[in-house]
This record gives sequence, structure tokens and C-alpha cells, in this order.
Amino acid sequence: MFVQELDGRPLTLADMPGMMALQYGHFTAMQVRQRQVKGLRLHLERLAGSSRQLFGCRVPEQHIIDCLHRITEEQESCSIRVNIFTTAFGQTNIREKDLHVLITKTPVVEPASRPLSVKTARFKRLLPEIKHGGIVSGILAYRRKAMAAGFDDVLYVDEQQHISEGSIWNVGFYDGKSIVLPATPALPGIMVQLLSDSLWNHGVAVIHRNISLSQLHEYKNVFYTNSVNHRGMITQIDQHMFDNNQDTLSDILERAYDAVPWDNL
Repeated sequence: MFVQELDGRPLTLADMPGMMALQYGHFTAMQVRQRQVKGLRLHLERLAGSSRQLFGCRVPEQHIIDCLHRITEEQESCSIRVNIFTTAFGQTNIREKDLHVLITKTPVVEPASRPLSVKTARFKRLLPEIKHGGIVSGILAYRRKAMAAGFDDVLYVDEQQHISEGSIWNVGFYDGKSIVLPATPALPGIMVQLLSDSLWNHGVAVIHRNISLSQLHEYKNVFYTNSVNHRGMITQIDQHMFDNNQDTLSDILERAYDAVPWDNL
């Protein structure tokens, strides 16, 4: 299953030249289960906010909802990626009519079951608050180096060795009582936002503060989240190993995720 629709109609060969402009845009990714998604409002707010910052205008929310409704069938489960882009990047003023919505539908992706070992790399993403089309260039380069060194993925740090985020995921730490998220600029993932609100509602504090590599010993467990994973575990950062007993943190995150409601598309 691989389906793409542009502005609410099937993608054709005539559209291919315009696809070169995907880099000048942004996107959001979501997992759909029986035509429902968690955090639909946050996805729509992400798209609107990123469009205003990049283009000075945005696609009407209802048009995006209509496109999502069109590409998903009744009771369908799939993975969805919504790209907003423009071919008018040479214009001084970009208007609403210059923006396009590309929706890609692919098979369901299940959460990873194996924990990660990650290697740190000094890297600062451009416009970290935006999930922009060019994000993959930095990700692939640093992830490849980490894998060549025997690790599963890369974890970014800044000049002060403060942790920010992983390649395509947010990272969180557990000190035995609270969830601690890095305060260093990073993409505010939809999943980590949903979990944070739910954790607070369940009496688990979520704290944002700088976390340096020299402070890793202060935390029992580490986890990562993205559109697919709500309780992915990390057992190693560089040479530092974390507690192999991850059941408590896993249960906390699972309960928080289960409490997040599903939204209809």
C-alpha cells in the first residue's frame, strides 16, 4: 500500500516536477488506526504554525481535514505523512493559493520492541521547532556514523554537551520519580506533547531542564518517542549504561499513552 494525493486528488506524472519543491516545506507524520489518530489537533496546529513561520500564510484547516478524510478508507489503519510545500519560493509574497498539500499513505508501522544504544554527536538543526522538509540530510549523515561505530542511532548534543534530541525522535529521562525532558531547543514532537499532558494528569511530574552528558548517572532510565513509538527504551548513551529494569518506566508511559483519546479523521 503506497498512495499519494496532491491537494485532494491522485498524484500524476505531470505533478512530478513540482515535487522537487518538497524540500521547501514542512510535514507531520501520524499513525492511523481504524481511521482514528491521537493528537489530531496538535498535528493541525503544527502544520498551521510552521506554514505561518515559513510562508507567512497557511492552508485552511478544513482543506487538510478533507484531504485526510479522502485518502483514508472506513476503518482503515495506515501511516500518514502530510507535507505542506510551495513551488513559489522565489516570490516575495507567498499566498495561500501557492501552498500545496501532499499526503502519503503507507502501511502501518508497529512500535519497536528492541531498546536502542545511541552515540552522541554535536549537531544543531536549522529551525528546530519546525519539522521541515530538509531534516533528513542531517539525520542520515550522523546516524550512519553512529551505526558504523556499533550503535543503533544518534543522539544530538550542543556545544555545551547538553542533550537535545535524537535523529527522528524526542528523548526523555526518568529519575525514579519524575520525567525530565531536555530544555535544549529541539523539535516538539506530537507524541511527547501528548504523553506530557497525560503524565501530569496521572500525577507524574514532567520537568524541562538542561541535561548534560556529565549528568547521565543521575537517571535510572531513558526513553524515546516519535509518531510510532510512545515508550521506546534506550539502554546506552555512548559508554554509559542504564538500568536494565525498565518495567516501571514502561508501565508509566503505557498508561499515559492509553489515556490519550483517539480522534476521528
